[in-house]
Amino acid sequence: MPLTSSEKKNPYHISLGMVDGRKAFVITSQIRLIDTKRLINKIGVVDQKLFETIRKAAKNFF
Repeated sequence: MPLTSSEKKNPYHISLGMVDGRKAFVITSQIRLIDTKRLINKIGVVDQKLFETIRKAAKNFF
């Protein structure tokens, strides 16, 4: 799922906290397939609780 630094008050933006010194949000409404080659540069890891929140939001979208 793509990330953004703009905060919006809707159920499709979930806060990740700080990423590279900026606030980051997951945009669950823009889920898409990506090439695994884009996963080379890891910028962080989310904890299990936050991952479950994101997973549930994505699942509820469909």
